[in-house]
Amino acid sequence: MKYHQHMSGIRKKLPSLLFLATFFLMISWTSPAFSQVVGKKFSISFKDKGVAEILDFIATKGDYKINYTDDVRNDSLLLTISFDEVDELGAVQSLLSHTPFTYNVSEKDINVFKMKNATQGQFTLSGTVKDKDGAGIPFATVQIKGTSQGVIADIDGNFSMPVEKEEGMISFSSVGYESKNLKYHAGKPMNVVLPSSAYTMGEVTVVAYGKRNTREQVGAITSVKVEDLQKAPTASLENLLQGRMAGVDVTNLSGSPGGGGSRITIRGFSSLNQQGVNDGSPLFVIDGVPVNSTGNANTGGINPLSALDPSSIESVQVLKDAASASLYGSRAGNGVILITTKKGKSGRTEVSVNVSQSLSWLPRTPLQTLGKGERDIALMLAKNQRTSHYDYTTDRLINPGSYKDSYGWDAEYDGSYDYLWRNGQVLNSDRSLPAIAQDSLNTFYNNRTNWWKYAFRLGRVTKADLQLAGGTDNLRYMVNGGVYDETGIMISSNFRRYSLLSNLDFNLSTKLSAFTRINLSYATQQAGSDAGRAQGLTFDPKRTSTLLPGKGSTAERVALRQLRDIDKLNSNYNIRLSLGFNYNILKNLKFSSTYSLDHYFTRVYSFTPDYLTYDLKSAIQAANIAMTNIQTENILTYNLLLPHDQKLELMAGMTYNYELLQNLNGTAKGGPTNSIKYAGEGWPSLFNDNGTIRAAQSFRTDKQEQAMMSFLGRAAYSYKKRYMAELSIRSDGSSVFGKDVRWGTFPSVGLGWAFSEEHFMKKLWWLNFGKIRASWGKSGQKFQEPYLALGIMSESNVFNGSLGLIPQDMANPKLTWEESDQYDLGLDLQMLDYRLKLKLDYYYKYSSKLLMQSYLPGNVFLASRMWDNASAISNEGIEFEASYDVIRNKKWNWTVGFNLSHNRNMLRKTYNGEDLNDKVLGRPVYGIYTYKDEGIVQREEDIPMYRNATGKLMPLYFQSANNPLRVGGRKIKDQNYDGVIDDKDLYYAGSTLPAAYGGINSHLEWNGFSLDLLFSYTLGRKVMNMVKNSAFSFTKEFGVVMNKFNIHDFWTTNNRNAKYPSLEFADKDYIGQFDGNVDSNIETISFLRLKQLVLGYKFPQNWLKKTFIKEANLYLSGENLFLLTNYSGVDPEVIDPYTGKDDGREYPLNRKVTLGINLKF
Repeated sequence: MKYHQHMSGIRKKLPSLLFLATFFLMISWTSPAFSQVVGKKFSISFKDKGVAEILDFIATKGDYKINYTDDVRNDSLLLTISFDEVDELGAVQSLLSHTPFTYNVSEKDINVFKMKNATQGQFTLSGTVKDKDGAGIPFATVQIKGTSQGVIADIDGNFSMPVEKEEGMISFSSVGYESKNLKYHAGKPMNVVLPSSAYTMGEVTVVAYGKRNTREQVGAITSVKVEDLQKAPTASLENLLQGRMAGVDVTNLSGSPGGGGSRITIRGFSSLNQQGVNDGSPLFVIDGVPVNSTGNANTGGINPLSALDPSSIESVQVLKDAASASLYGSRAGNGVILITTKKGKSGRTEVSVNVSQSLSWLPRTPLQTLGKGERDIALMLAKNQRTSHYDYTTDRLINPGSYKDSYGWDAEYDGSYDYLWRNGQVLNSDRSLPAIAQDSLNTFYNNRTNWWKYAFRLGRVTKADLQLAGGTDNLRYMVNGGVYDETGIMISSNFRRYSLLSNLDFNLSTKLSAFTRINLSYATQQAGSDAGRAQGLTFDPKRTSTLLPGKGSTAERVALRQLRDIDKLNSNYNIRLSLGFNYNILKNLKFSSTYSLDHYFTRVYSFTPDYLTYDLKSAIQAANIAMTNIQTENILTYNLLLPHDQKLELMAGMTYNYELLQNLNGTAKGGPTNSIKYAGEGWPSLFNDNGTIRAAQSFRTDKQEQAMMSFLGRAAYSYKKRYMAELSIRSDGSSVFGKDVRWGTFPSVGLGWAFSEEHFMKKLWWLNFGKIRASWGKSGQKFQEPYLALGIMSESNVFNGSLGLIPQDMANPKLTWEESDQYDLGLDLQMLDYRLKLKLDYYYKYSSKLLMQSYLPGNVFLASRMWDNASAISNEGIEFEASYDVIRNKKWNWTVGFNLSHNRNMLRKTYNGEDLNDKVLGRPVYGIYTYKDEGIVQREEDIPMYRNATGKLMPLYFQSANNPLRVGGRKIKDQNYDGVIDDKDLYYAGSTLPAAYGGINSHLEWNGFSLDLLFSYTLGRKVMNMVKNSAFSFTKEFGVVMNKFNIHDFWTTNNRNAKYPSLEFADKDYIGQFDGNVDSNIETISFLRLKQLVLGYKFPQNWLKKTFIKEANLYLSGENLFLLTNYSGVDPEVIDPYTGKDDGREYPLNRKVTLGINLKF
């Protein structure tokens, strides 16, 4: 039977290899302990079947050969039994616990027989069989090796039996524990400790501060299979979660290296998403240590989760409702994601190696008008450009009839922008029409260069991991070292990570155990992403003319020089340490204590040479940022087994958390040469800025600290695993609040009824398991900025020669916790011999006391606003998950899965009941705010007229009276009827939330081959394609045309049915004309994306018999291979979920193909 873990590997150049090799040599002497291996799990039911028949079926599910005696074959006992998520050996153990038979394991053979009580012998052997916690194992099997004789231990694990020989071998076994073969001496009592086996009846899920069998859960918890996390090389965990779980929305704001562009939302937006206050991110807990999960300025844009190698992850659980997450109190308002890393197991050292190589590329480029088409559009633009202006001296609007009527920006007011009215000649040389638009005969300017091909390239990912795992009964270890090296598809975007994870577990005595967890990583990112933007491109394919020559030309050298000569590098060191111990005070009473440190050190550095700056002075920006989190947890747990199959778990604890942020940053300008890239000797302290003397260097420091203490408790009750109840409470006190409102209390209650265990439900042959869950809970959220309640000061202007401080935000000592009340109702079903599994949840979540800025009456001590707990948001939704085993036999296994989520979000309350600038009461929190397109004006009388301050009728204008609406222009609705189109005329045009989203997956196995498919989909989402009906530089400053246009697309008196307004309005001041920011560009889109395809092959064991390789798997995977959508833009997924606007600046998702191999020795 083989471990179904994906192997990991390491590149030879990994600096930590020497350490790993030394560690391996030190522990390789460990004597091998007999260890049963875990195989592929399955679920099945039998009704009125014999033991031999059931054993025959179990033998088809794994690599063990099952042998049984005639006693077993001829037994008349008929059983009705169900197996839920067990492997081959676990099924045998569970089956035999209901029979008079026992078993032993010899290499790959399971031998089942009827044990005969040992009744004769001149010597007596006695002892006790215990578990790792020191408790006796009731009814353990004690058998003389090589015979069918033995005894069954009593309820306390004690045994005594006669033996013929004074010395010999004896085996110990029990359901749920690993077997042991030991040498005995009849004169010495035996104390035998059996470790728990990896098999359990039903999956065990990590929950807040503990573990729980999935059948006994009362909260909404979902998980992802660990093998799914290791089939595609990725820098960070979030991308691997997309499409796999209902209620977990992963949005890719960017495809940049390092994974910094992903955002996870659990059950909708629960905050106003304000950086420094509450950015809506869930809490990530890695091996019990809460970690920062958002890449921002403090991490140099590097995602902190990228420090954890996905190949070292054992399990991922998402706590979605308050009942399951409320024990994390004030940090659980946005949901909790629990990550557990792999641990060592008793037995011989096992070495796993995983190596993969990936190639990635840009799937497609935007539409673009190239070559002569670009020139023709530019010339049309220049010929049609007109600039009206309002003459304040005569109180009249002048619409130009010739260039003499035009309004210019030079001293002569001669219409300097209306190039072709004067044959391209103007008074100021810098106002002339660019040569590439004038000289159509010059071959230098007659090209069709697609600059996207120069900005993007073939990307590569090299990933390698090496893992060592093993140990004895008293010491278990797992060490994982890895390297991840990604060359991004965009030039100057790279990411590299080195990581080392070490997990050690010690049994110091029968009552005391201890552990250490050490995770070290070093990551570097060049350019990459800044909040998902395409950063690092000083040369921009969206702004470089296609008329310029490409390969080998001066234009190419200049463009690539701008792209490559900016030295920008972010680096991040992460040290995550935790150590703890578990002490069994009494039977079933355990005390656990954990101490942890999570430290990030980030260095952000950028050097720009003088020839790439506006003032021709080289520039440096640099920062050193340290984030430190120290935490201690102390937990007391008591498990009480009551009569009549009742269980009661009591837990109480205390945690303390301290956070420190330190920032040291500075800037410098005007270095002596471009070769000196670090400020120091030779760098000026002052420089002349157009006659004003300014500081050439700046220096700033910052320190922020906060602390929180928490008390928590939980009581979980189960009766016959049929009726479950769970109560929990947590109280948090945080230094970020005023002393009178420092503490918040967060209770929860959950109930469960496994109705399938009722006697009246047993007649439903098709139902294997059914449970109804209901829960309510309150969770909270503190703001991330530690001094918000105390008020924030900012620099003022110089007064009496000194720089002073003034209040930026007023202090509010009553500022307190954001709170969320959440209700959840769930149904779990497993049917048709566990082939069909369904999960359905309805939830309602009301988040109140959300922070927003309220405006003060007048100017209070130079401040006009103050933070207040003044707003509320609701989220309501449905989640559905289904999986079905279409085929399951020894040769073929095919499972398909589907999940769907629907969320309805609404802004319920604001300060004084007023709408916000970008949010409307009674509407979803995040929506598209844009201008209302009322069509192109065809007649003068269709132009709205308003009276100005002098009483004169004036046409509707855009931002200023110099930009009036004329015939041929796009009419924008004046929402407030003030006669001017500006930001106050933006309106809510629709929610950015999709009608539904989710994933579809398929897993197929045959004869060693496997095929995995994962699709993600979104239905009915509104987005605005701002690129579609505009161009990035489509104004009177001649620029690139990022779309497909032709001469008939623009309005003229002879072309009144054109798609776009007259080119007279191609000016950035004319809002909504050619900037794409109008509601007519909104599309309701859906898409289906093949997120991942993996083809694997497991080499047959007989091929590997003569090698030292224990297991080998080869796989070929692809990511983002297929996209089906009705969206008119490039990629419907890489769109900001908060604004819903596609402005074309995001780093695109790449298409990737990976070849990898997993080896186990």
